[in-house]
Amino acid sequence: MTDTLAIGQRLERAEGRDKATGRATYVADVKLPGMLHAKLLRSPYAHARIRSINVERARALPGVRCVLTAKDLERLEREPSSRARAILALDRVRFQGQPVAAVAADDVHTAEEAIDLIEVDYEVLPAAVDPLESMKEGAPLVREHAVEGDDSEALAHGSVTAGEVKVAGNKPTNVTSRVHYKRGDVDAGFAASDVIVEKTYRIGHVHQGYMEPRATIAIWDAQDRLTFYVSAQGQFSIRSELSGILGIPESKIKIVAMEIGGGFGAKIQPIIEPVTAYLAKKTRRPVRLVLTRGEELIAATPAPGFIMEVKSGAKKDGTLTAVKARVIMDPGCFPGGPLNNACLLIACLYRFPNLDVEGIEVLTHKPSQAAYRAPGAPHGTFAIESQMDAMARALGIDRMELRLKNCIVEGDLMAHGEPWPNNGMKQVLEAMAAHPIWKDRAPAPNRGVGFAVGGWLGGIQPASASVRMNPDGSLCVITGAIDLTGTNTAFRQIAAAELGLPAEDIAVQTGDTDSAPYAGTSAGSKVIYAVGGAVQAAAADARRQILEIASHELEASPADLEIADGKVRVKGAAERSVSLAQIGSASTRYGGKYQPVLGRGSVAVTQRSPGFSGQLAEVEVDPDTGKVSILRYACVQDVGKAINPTLVEGQMQGGSAQGIGMGLSEELVYGNDGRLLNPSLLDYRKMTAIDLPTIDTVIVEVPSPYGPFGAKGVGEPPIVPGAAAIANAVRDATGRDFVDLPITPDKVVAALGQ
Repeated sequence: MTDTLAIGQRLERAEGRDKATGRATYVADVKLPGMLHAKLLRSPYAHARIRSINVERARALPGVRCVLTAKDLERLEREPSSRARAILALDRVRFQGQPVAAVAADDVHTAEEAIDLIEVDYEVLPAAVDPLESMKEGAPLVREHAVEGDDSEALAHGSVTAGEVKVAGNKPTNVTSRVHYKRGDVDAGFAASDVIVEKTYRIGHVHQGYMEPRATIAIWDAQDRLTFYVSAQGQFSIRSELSGILGIPESKIKIVAMEIGGGFGAKIQPIIEPVTAYLAKKTRRPVRLVLTRGEELIAATPAPGFIMEVKSGAKKDGTLTAVKARVIMDPGCFPGGPLNNACLLIACLYRFPNLDVEGIEVLTHKPSQAAYRAPGAPHGTFAIESQMDAMARALGIDRMELRLKNCIVEGDLMAHGEPWPNNGMKQVLEAMAAHPIWKDRAPAPNRGVGFAVGGWLGGIQPASASVRMNPDGSLCVITGAIDLTGTNTAFRQIAAAELGLPAEDIAVQTGDTDSAPYAGTSAGSKVIYAVGGAVQAAAADARRQILEIASHELEASPADLEIADGKVRVKGAAERSVSLAQIGSASTRYGGKYQPVLGRGSVAVTQRSPGFSGQLAEVEVDPDTGKVSILRYACVQDVGKAINPTLVEGQMQGGSAQGIGMGLSEELVYGNDGRLLNPSLLDYRKMTAIDLPTIDTVIVEVPSPYGPFGAKGVGEPPIVPGAAAIANAVRDATGRDFVDLPITPDKVVAALGQ
């Protein structure tokens, strides 16, 4: 029998103080004997042919130990299928910032000087920048040959890959894949509509904004085993991908995951590890590569851009009739991205009996995309939630009422024919309707209230964990999951609840790939959902073993025993007991007669548990300057069961802040030649504490049938509705539609005709 006292406690994050005080160790803090420092020479052009590269001056510079170009690499794909496999450009660059050479030197300054000495002769070529233009016949081609996209990152993030998918044929084209969802008769649906709204929505590329840039260290030992220190979201997935790229068995690669200063989905692909491994192999010394903030903005893996053409209809009473959409995703120069997610949310958040949603992936000469917290979901949600607001206004129906009438519930069919699992969308809407921002709203000049709701289907992935008893009776949870968001603290609480112990009596360790049980990527809102389930199972197994040992010591049935106050005691006879320290000693000492306590737990949950978040915003718009100020903001979210409410609220507030940034200020802006026009944080405007209001959090609990103690993933949903909520609030304040994000002051002034 479990004791759920630890569940719901607001425990402090185990690693929080170390991070706040600077004691936490990141990759950039690691110093190894003989370590070299790497730098990359990057193309200044988005599309160019490499005529020649001269590295002789760089190689002759004192302190330089290695200079590599693509021709020096042992394994190189002429048409790589993913960004991770595009280690160095061979004869053509496809995006500004693509690496064309690499240097390892005694110190960073020498490496930088060597980079400046490398001479590259480029033939600049026309670039494909606008995805609509890139679809046309005769547009500059990003790929010379048709290449099927790599969906490994989408799968690692828990993205949905369903629907009728068509990949490009043998003819070279920038259109690499299409996905199509159809149900019913949309023409008949629109014919029966009393109101039809048709708009086009745009969201550009957005950087994930993690505080710690990408960093890695590579070391080869005398037995040709390769060790990496990484800042990554999944050590086992990184190991697997590096094995394929480098052509060495996974058993010869060890990944040591360090503290990670944010990732949000971007730190899944190993885009800097392969070249670092080659530099380390050539020099037979440890090599460290740490990117600068400028490199991150210019040449990392941002979230993709989207153009969404949406038409929707409804009857006078608010009954939805049909939705038709064309979703164009710009993933940059490599195929593969969250196209499905955006399409599904446009089609599936509300009960449209007739739908026709087509998704098209179009390559451009921009950096390849990566996941960004619920990839694709904020984009599709922005489009459909803006449509719902517009239809409500046209019908003269309350915006909240229209959503409550049409929102999906468990059992409703999604666009690909599968039923919606257990979810709390309706409960979230009801909680939003009762919130003061909505309930107490009142008309005021230049002020408006908006809201939106969106969700994430939830990731699924096998996982394992172990719980070990030490000789002193203490217990330790061991996993291979990367702790991005305080999940180790939640693991303590899960194990404590299952064992019937205080959470402070449980330690948690994250092992490396040589020592830890398997865990998937820390992405897709599946760490607590999957790994947490494995921890619960391992703790239950450890508890069973502890009670078996105690039953022999106390001559009582395990069913008659309980764990309390650091002891195992007979129920109703507390004087008959044995301490956990005695059990730990008896199962580990020389000549001991009991097997050591080592609980094992493995899960392979195949059912998703969607999480929904709704957000409310009250804004004030200055008609003279176009500045949008947020007066009040709230995030309402179904979390299943809050294992640690403080950690859950932190995720809700952090995701909300990122969604607000997408709505008001963030966009990577590219010129007609494909080069980034705002390559620094001075020009790429992220939200700061000065910009953000206090974000009120409301936790809704609709327990999952499958998550530990009913928990669902909480990291993804809070970014999803933010941009849409802001856009709807600004529309309410100004009477103008804003379909092109971000809503910057100049766009507001232009819309108001000032």
